[in-house]
Amino acid sequence: NMPQDSGFESPESNYSSDEITRVIESLEDEFRIPFQMHLQGYKYKEIAEKLELKIGTVKSRIFFTRKKLMEILTDYR
Repeated sequence: NMPQDSGFESPESNYSSDEITRVIESLEDEFRIPFQMHLQGYKYKEIAEKLELKIGTVKSRIFFTRKKLMEILTDYR
């Protein structure tokens, strides 16, 4: 499985993997699990099937998690 390319540089790329991991692990499971699966290369459809969620829910949770990551990491710096 290859990660899906969103077409823009990941905003998380400016932070250390330890910082990002710490923030991800602090998130609620409903957001953390789909996001981690996405990072592991699962496609949206695969995540939706495995977690028994609608694909739109998976996309919104991943989007929300990316947004939340940037908010927390920006405050962290």
